[in-house]
Amino acid sequence: MSRKRKGRGLNLKYAVLGEGITEQWYLKHLKDLKGYKYSIRPSLFADIGIEKAEDIIDELISGGCDQIFFLTDYDTIINQNKKAQFKKLVDKYKDEEGVFICDSMPSIEYWFLLHFTYTTKEYLNYEQIEQDLKKHIPDYKKKIKYLTEDRWFKQLMSNGDLDKACSHAQKGLKKYQKGNVGEHFPFTKIADIIREFEKQKNNQ
Repeated sequence: MSRKRKGRGLNLKYAVLGEGITEQWYLKHLKDLKGYKYSIRPSLFADIGIEKAEDIIDELISGGCDQIFFLTDYDTIINQNKKAQFKKLVDKYKDEEGVFICDSMPSIEYWFLLHFTYTTKEYLNYEQIEQDLKKHIPDYKKKIKYLTEDRWFKQLMSNGDLDKACSHAQKGLKKYQKGNVGEHFPFTKIADIIREFEKQKNNQ
């Protein structure tokens, strides 16, 4: 049973939470382009861990936020040996209406790659997928100065295709959820939250 929101102390309806600066800047550029209605946390754009993310989600719930989206890279969870901790986080909010835990394997760069091509090639980490992403965005890098500027995002959205990325992501996620795949089989749930962002926008 979902818990009821306690109030509207934070005066937010929708909030997105990125575990790292790549997610946060992608969400910032996406909001500017598409006119989505969410607020981005943390507001100062910094890497956070699962523990900090949980604190922020709890704060947003207590403040009466209607929908909360948490984006994270699953390769970080594996490499930092936090699979049990992440499962505990997912279990905590699984019945919480309006909380979406959105993990990507190995990282959000898989979502970016799906804007250009469909693949289920297994990547152990970000460094491996970076090479394939650079075939489409040659100067891509995970540096704050680079991510802050929107040139890479414009390449992603103009040379790639958001609708195609959603279709590719859903196709891959179905295959992942059927099971019988390797530990590093790539997946992303970002297409699901894009659909929610569109609903928010159309409900204004």
